[in-house]
Parts: sequence; C-alpha cells; structure tokens
Amino acid sequence: MTETDPLWIGIGLSAQAAFSARFLVQWFLSERARRSLLPVHFWFFSVLGSTLLLAYAAHQRDAVIALGQGVGLAIYLRNIELVQRAACGRALFFLWPTLALLAASLAAGLLSHEVPLSAAATRTVPLMLVIGFIGQILFTGRFVVQLYYSERAQASANPVQFWYLSISGSLLLLAYAISTGDLVIILGQSFGLVVYLRNLRLIQKQIEPDRHGEDFDGEVAELRTHGSVGEPTAARTDETAGALRQAPPT
Repeated sequence: MTETDPLWIGIGLSAQAAFSARFLVQWFLSERARRSLLPVHFWFFSVLGSTLLLAYAAHQRDAVIALGQGVGLAIYLRNIELVQRAACGRALFFLWPTLALLAASLAAGLLSHEVPLSAAATRTVPLMLVIGFIGQILFTGRFVVQLYYSERAQASANPVQFWYLSISGSLLLLAYAISTGDLVIILGQSFGLVVYLRNLRLIQKQIEPDRHGEDFDGEVAELRTHGSVGEPTAARTDETAGALRQAPPT
C-alpha cells in the first residue's frame, strides 16, 4: 500500500467527517441555546473520529497526528464515563475501551504496509516537524484542560480556554499539514477553525456571567443537577424557590 491508497484516503476522510459531525452537532445545539455547549454526542463522534484518524496516522507514519489522537481517545472516553456517571450513577471504566481501540487502530495502520517507523522523521523539514508537535501539544492540551474542569465537576464541563487552545493548535497543525501536503488533515483543520471562532463569539455574546470556567461553582451545580448541559429542570426550580423562601429578609 502507498500513502495515496484510496482505502486509507477514505479512512482519513471518514475520520474528518466524524470530527466535523461532532462540531456540527455541537454548533447546532449551541446556536439553539445561544451559548457554547458540549453535548454527549460530541464525545461519541470524537471517539469514532479519533479511532479512524489514529489508524490513518499510523499508516502514514505520522507521529505528530498519532500522538494527539492517542491521548485524545482516552480523554474522549473519560468524558463519556463522566456523563454516564452523572446521569445514572455508574459507567463502564474508560481504560479498557481505550486500550482496545488504541491497539486495534495502531495495529491496522502499522501493518498496512512495510514502510519503517523512521519514515515519520522525513515527512517534512525539522522546523515544521517542531511546529507540528507544538500545535499537537496545544491541540491535545485543550482536552487536558477540559478534563481538569470535568474531573472537578465530576461531569463533562466546557471551559472557555478549550476554544482558545483549539484555535492556536489548529493554526499550527494547519501549517504543518500544508508542509506535508496531507489533504485529509488540511481539510479537518480548516473546518475546525470556523467552528472554534463561532463558539468564542457565542461566549462573548452571553449576557449572564461567564459559566465556562471563571464562574465555576455555578457550572458545577448545573452539571451535577442535569448530568450534562441542558434546560433547567423542575427539581432545580423547586430547590431555588426553597432556598429563596428560607433566606432571611434583608
């Protein structure tokens, strides 16, 4: 097989289609709510896209993309676990699905042809390779930050820093992908930039206090109440009303 094998081009494009679908769903729900959200569908599409793109990166001997997808896959599955635990009190431990998907993706990509792993160092000039790794660190770091907030809330949270890291990492990865001539990665990063900028715009237009990390106590309370971001429930309304009735007069 070669780098231009139609099968692997199709796998790479399918991965980007899954990543695009996650942001289309996220974008649609955010526009409807007039605020930036990360629904549970986002994470399922992320797992699918990451599994396929990890296999594609292994086939391409692209260490920059493979590194980011490997770490991202674990974070996506952990977020699904947090959402399910918040919703029903229990969930499948995320480690075993992570290891299984990592092993399957890497095996499929690495065994697809006999090009040595050392070919990863010759895909582009050293400077662009460094830029690619920096971009991947930022791009993957957005989910590390997101997971930090989520672990504190014990539910899937959406800090504003996620979108800033997405933009900076995406720009660097786009430059790296252009240097390698990888159309699959170029298409994915180009579409992502539009979505990241729109989410920042939605956050800036919010009239209420920021609920994306800075006003963290309020976000934790909402996430624990709903299990995920959504419309206020009757129980939440009753609790608020009860608190107001018990409050001493001023």
